[in-house]
This record gives sequence, C-alpha cells and structure tokens, in this order.
Amino acid sequence: MINRTFDIIFSLGHSCQVASQLRRNHLRNVAGPLDWFNFASTNAVCKVVTSRFHGFMELEHLEVYGKSKNCYYVRDRQTTCLSFHDFKNNPNLPPLHDYHVFREKLERRIHRFETALSSEDKVFLIRTLTDPADALKIHHAVTEAYQNPNLHFLFVLNGSESGIKPLPSDSDRISIVQIPHGNTWEGDYEAWKSLLGCISLRKT
Repeated sequence: MINRTFDIIFSLGHSCQVASQLRRNHLRNVAGPLDWFNFASTNAVCKVVTSRFHGFMELEHLEVYGKSKNCYYVRDRQTTCLSFHDFKNNPNLPPLHDYHVFREKLERRIHRFETALSSEDKVFLIRTLTDPADALKIHHAVTEAYQNPNLHFLFVLNGSESGIKPLPSDSDRISIVQIPHGNTWEGDYEAWKSLLGCISLRKT
C-alpha cells in the first residue's frame, strides 16, 4: 500500500470513478481538468497531456450525440473525450448554449493542474486502466510535458478477483493495482477505501 502525504491529488480519468472515490474518501481538495469526463483512450490522453491541453474540448470539435433529461452527451471528435454532465439540456435553448461557462471552468482546472505539475509540490495522479502496459505510456507523457520531480502515479485496474492485488511496475514512482469491479460505476467502495486509506493531504 502507498503510505504518503501529498500536497494535491488529481484524477487522470478514465471515468468519473476516481474523482468520485477521492471525494468519498476526503482526498479531493481541488477539481482537475479530467475529473468528470469519460476519456478511455490512453493514446488520446497522452496526446492531450503532451500538448498541454491544446485544442482540448474546443467548441468547433464538439458534437452532441445524445441526451438525458438534464444534460447533453457531447463528444470531442478530435480526442474522443466524452462529457455527460457539463452541458445542460434546456429545451428552450440550443445545445451547447452554456459552452462559455464550461470553458471558463475547464480553463481554471487546466491552469491549476499545470501550475501544480510545473511546481515542486508533491502531486499524486490516479487513473483507472484496462491494460497495465498503459501505465508507462501515461507516465512518460506526463513527465515529458511537466518537470515536477515529485510526481507519483497510481493506476487502478478493475478485475474479477477479490481483494487488492499489486501488479509489477517499472518505476518506484508508479504503483499499479487491481481491485474488484464493484456493483456501480463508482467501483468497489471498500477496496477504494482500503487503497486510499494510507494517503493523506498536507494540511495548509
């Protein structure tokens, strides 16, 4: 288990599961740019990170492909990133009428992320994966784009086995584990609680 104190913790996706579990376990002290998207493609995430989010979720790249009662489902054609929560479904207004509000929020989160990863703060980055080999790809992309020497990565695979299973890693800055799937999109509550139980945020 990881037993460390960090200045800030960010979710790297690929879904809302990480941000939700950070919040549930009182470890989400700030919002990050990838918290509430569904962004499954490792290669696309790496391109977004290495480009420092250039063109990410820009209006001209967005398409509406569905909707719920409350929100439109929106795809970034350039990166394959999906949004389910950001754009309100108001029958009296056109789709993406609130893009400017979304953009301002996203820019603040990108700035916060880039500031932390360009500092010497102790930063913890967490992402769910389906392939352990993707861990090194994302690590390389992040460390190529940002020079913070105090980054630590946790990659979580959801599997069918019970308990928390550590997996091999090529770096002491990368931890890879497999945990049970759980019964909802939020994952296995107890496994996440155990996994994050030794992590703390530095008090300011």
